[in-house]
Amino acid sequence: MTVLEAKGIKKNYGKLEVLKGIDLSVSQGDAIAIIGPSGSGKSTFLRSLINLEKINGGDIIICGQPVVTNGVYQKSDEAKQAFKKLGMVFQNFNLFPHMSVLDNITTAPVSVKKVPPQEAEEQARELLRQVGLSDKEKSYPYELSGGQQQRVAIARALALRPDILLFDEPTSALDPELTGEVLRVIRQLAEEDMTLLVVTHEMSFARDVAERVVFMDGGVIAAEGTPEEIFKSHQNERLTAFLQNDTQQ
Repeated sequence: MTVLEAKGIKKNYGKLEVLKGIDLSVSQGDAIAIIGPSGSGKSTFLRSLINLEKINGGDIIICGQPVVTNGVYQKSDEAKQAFKKLGMVFQNFNLFPHMSVLDNITTAPVSVKKVPPQEAEEQARELLRQVGLSDKEKSYPYELSGGQQQRVAIARALALRPDILLFDEPTSALDPELTGEVLRVIRQLAEEDMTLLVVTHEMSFARDVAERVVFMDGGVIAAEGTPEEIFKSHQNERLTAFLQNDTQQ
């Protein structure tokens, strides 16, 4: 079942074209890695899907509900609700520093979805167990490592029970030794058939966990396929150059 469709997505800042017509179809349970050089439009594309960036052209359809048509945003309640089916985990965690871990996770379900506080706390504790942080519910973000903060951010996103979870370079702000603990959580979500779109510079993750890899370059999707097709049998010169450069770093 198709849960997300992007058709001809265009985004510009003045005369600068950042997205030049992106087409992507996502089925339920897909784990898709989006790779590409800096400035290729990866993060802008992700942010446009969740309505953090307004696009200038194209269509976005979420779980069968058109939310943008020919660049025009639909104003119906159904369209507004459809955007809430997407959750996002950012590079820099974006936790509330004055709130405990438990409060960071429960605030949105209680205030946005009107979940009873006790139920929200029970759900938050289960999510903390899933991300391996059951002992940190009373801690504050400053008391946690970067990897722990990112795992809290993942739990917070999951607390709203999204149909699709977007990750924007979830390990880019982490020291290398902390990257693995975050990737393990994302891998677990993939194994549980959560629908994932992950913008990442971790090629091993894209190769081993993603079912499909999308290579963006210059505001377009320059190559798309299985990990085998992207990393071994492609004929795209820009992709070859990108992968060689990544290997050398």
